[in-house]
Amino acid sequence: MHVLGLIALQAQASSWAADIDLLYWGINIVSIVSSLGIFFAIIYLAVKYRRGAKVDRSKPPLYNHYVELAWTLIPLGLVMGIFVWSTSLYFPMIRVPSNAMEVHVVGKQWMWKLQQPNGRWEMNELHLPAGRPVVLTLTSEDVLHAFFVPAFRTKTDVVPGRYVQLWFKPTVPGKYRLFCAEYCGTLHSQMDGWVYVMEPSEYEQWLAGGHVADTVAAEGERLFRQHGCSGCHSRNSSVRAPLLEGIYGKPVPVQLQKPGTAIEKTPAQMVMADDRYVHDAIVLPEKEVAAGYKPIMPTFKDRLKEEDIFKLISYIRSRGTAREPDAPRTDNTNSMAAEDYKARVGFEPDNLPQITGKAGGNAPRAPQPAANQRNPRVTQ
Repeated sequence: MHVLGLIALQAQASSWAADIDLLYWGINIVSIVSSLGIFFAIIYLAVKYRRGAKVDRSKPPLYNHYVELAWTLIPLGLVMGIFVWSTSLYFPMIRVPSNAMEVHVVGKQWMWKLQQPNGRWEMNELHLPAGRPVVLTLTSEDVLHAFFVPAFRTKTDVVPGRYVQLWFKPTVPGKYRLFCAEYCGTLHSQMDGWVYVMEPSEYEQWLAGGHVADTVAAEGERLFRQHGCSGCHSRNSSVRAPLLEGIYGKPVPVQLQKPGTAIEKTPAQMVMADDRYVHDAIVLPEKEVAAGYKPIMPTFKDRLKEEDIFKLISYIRSRGTAREPDAPRTDNTNSMAAEDYKARVGFEPDNLPQITGKAGGNAPRAPQPAANQRNPRVTQ
């Protein structure tokens, strides 16, 4: 509690810092008043009924309905009041405004890597405009971290393999400390940095002054082609893989791999194609297989950094919101030799036997099917 007290005495630099401090002091006042009431009652009764005191001890009451109701209803009312008060603050904190500026954050022993919307990367520093909502999308490359800015009264755990979001609106220009609030290794105490809140015009000037090769989505498109993703997820590909136009933010059918059960016999279920889904499709493709497709997607775990996956997600998100009808495509998946697949994705996948249909993974090239051949598929 003393740590929270020190935080509450710091500058209030976000839109809800004052509300959170008010709630904090409200809880403290209730706790202090209740504790003092109990202490005074204990002292009063101990003195009045001490040994040797001349008081009437005959016929002590066995129960008192008024006292029982008081010590039940009053604490219940106080606790429920605090619950409603805190809930009224919590729900706005988890509802990200549609106009919020998105910043990508990657925690790594022992540093913070942060990327601005225009693609500019920062290390242990974050520059933000005052008066504009900001949403942080955070993940970790190694162990559990916690992103904590005391002046904003915001903190969230940063978990490996998951995306979490934290939003706030900085209000007061200034320089504020950034910490990792979760023990993450020997140099945990050095995993800190600074958040610079600037006037909007000053921020735009700073943003334009940095070296930026491309936007996040444009860098994602470059990675999409560099790693051979376009060789499978395109209309003129000979490999049956789902098209990605317009899937982001929409429900998509998937089939979960079950031991001893062919993927074709697994019932499909719907999941939301959000950041988590795209991330897992890249690093854990066998977890959720697009319904109607074979589990041939190679994993890019340990081949792509988390910041690269952020870029790919931004690119997929930018690929429109409406899908066009799928054009007929041939399915030559099982006719690809090892060198063909390596040419597409840059490495030989571990599940090459499943891709080629041969135990050795070096299946001979088969004749190309007719252009009008089309296999039944589930549209997602």
